[in-house]
Amino acid sequence: MTDNFKRFMTFSRGERIAIITIVSMIVIALIIKYLLINNPPKKDYFKHDLDSIIARREAVLDSVRKADSVEKAKVKTIEKPTKKDKPHHNEIPRYARNDKPSHHVPIVEMTVVDLNTADTTQLKQLPGIGSAFAKRIVEYRIKLGGYCEAEQLLEVYRMDSSRYDEIKNHVEIGLSFIPNQLKINNDEFKTLLKHPYLEYDDVKKIVNYREQKGLITSWEQLTNVVGDAINPKLQYYIDYQ
Repeated sequence: MTDNFKRFMTFSRGERIAIITIVSMIVIALIIKYLLINNPPKKDYFKHDLDSIIARREAVLDSVRKADSVEKAKVKTIEKPTKKDKPHHNEIPRYARNDKPSHHVPIVEMTVVDLNTADTTQLKQLPGIGSAFAKRIVEYRIKLGGYCEAEQLLEVYRMDSSRYDEIKNHVEIGLSFIPNQLKINNDEFKTLLKHPYLEYDDVKKIVNYREQKGLITSWEQLTNVVGDAINPKLQYYIDYQ
């Protein structure tokens, strides 16, 4: 029996190492437990940081609430002015009243220009007319032989109805004006073709008629020669002599 006990209590080298290791770990665990029980940590760092974050958040929320309450208080204090609060007539700024100015301001009237005698400087006095348009108006006047109607300005290059509406009340045609006229029975082909109201085919028909049938003596006859598509304003510029 004694031999059996000895064999039972006999350990190999590996078993002894394992037993020693286990015992050492147990001892270390007991020591740590003892230290923790007798010397607890003075501060829970994690809990401290969490408390700080919560405190800062509450402080921000408090500041937002205070600002919101202040704004609401300001809105409540703004009231609609009563009749007593309205400024007296004498306190109203001068520019807001209908009082006449103390000094006389001369009224400048827009000059009316004659479309057939005005130069580019005078034409530039018209609203919306600059140097380019003034030059075009004069150039087209020369091609036409003069303006017989104010509406002919709409035929000027890039003149639109809105710009024309601005100036139509500031232009006129002189009562004594006589346009430069085409000698329909004598002018050469090239001369007739220069007029804005005559196309190449129109001039060809006129010249052929003159050569074959004789003189053109009236607007009705000219309309029959050229056709109904002829510009009716051309009659201002025809001399049948």
